[in-house]
Amino acid sequence: MDRFDVIIIGMGCGGDTAAGRLLAAGRRVAVIERELIGGECSYWACIPSKTLLRGPEVRAEAGRAAGVATPALDWAGLRDYRDFMVRHLDDSAQVKGYEQAGATVIKDAARLAGPGQVEAGGQLLEADHVVIATGSEPLRPAVDGLDQVTVWTNREATNVHDIPSRVLLIGGSAVGVELGEFYARMGAQTTIVQRADRLMDREDPRVGELAAEALAADGITIHTGRTVTRAQPVAGGALITLDDGTQVETDVVILGAGRGPRTAGLGLEAAGVTLTGRGGIAGRRPVPGRAGPVGCRRRHRRRPVHPRRQIPGPGRRRQYPGPGPRRLL
Repeated sequence: MDRFDVIIIGMGCGGDTAAGRLLAAGRRVAVIERELIGGECSYWACIPSKTLLRGPEVRAEAGRAAGVATPALDWAGLRDYRDFMVRHLDDSAQVKGYEQAGATVIKDAARLAGPGQVEAGGQLLEADHVVIATGSEPLRPAVDGLDQVTVWTNREATNVHDIPSRVLLIGGSAVGVELGEFYARMGAQTTIVQRADRLMDREDPRVGELAAEALAADGITIHTGRTVTRAQPVAGGALITLDDGTQVETDVVILGAGRGPRTAGLGLEAAGVTLTGRGGIAGRRPVPGRAGPVGCRRRHRRRPVHPRRQIPGPGRRRQYPGPGPRRLL
């Protein structure tokens, strides 16, 4: 059995930050990632979405400037640059970098076998501390027939090869607004269905009003205070029914209705962690002899498991490849 100071499960923003600091402090670290080192942000969210948005944004800005010709959009060129920015979904350089820094890298799913013990890649590892940094995954709303039509999450939507003619987004917060603007500006007939009575409902109401005005100006149809109740396949696409009886035809449904903890299959119960019905960590107070949230100060004999949010810590900067300095926002 290999023994480490710390085992990190999940190598997105949170795992990357933890691993960097621990390795810099001279700790013996094992990092485990079942997909790509860099996580959701690097390959399927922040980086590709901002890359895709920039071209249409520049075109829209030019259209509002006097004396400037409106530039044409080159989807093939934009798509190729997106692929470059996400490293063609290849994390081999990141794996090599961590190995050179002294970490043991395992590309496989991980499962807790007990306090301080982790199974991954056909190995049993042991450590004084285990960091859980597995992030989140898109929530799939309970809609009758949704499994019978084409459904994308942010992953398919940001790694798209061909722009569909029609898209319908479930959710009008950050993901829905961002992807809605991109697809509309790329020529897709776009509809956003938002359960709340306004877009960006976690923000100041004025933010939602401004977002609605901007999206409407791009030709986007917005349904607020509405939910999708049914999806059914039809010739050439899908027919979506809202709770007020409105029906919308689309080629693809894109989910942007929130995210939930990615904890299924980790075996957290084996380490004494109690989960909520949605997969989150139950309770926020430390319990002697059981694992608890990061930041809890406690002393007990069982080795702790530290849940961690997928956010970079202070003092670390992500490196984004590109042909020289480039502002994406």
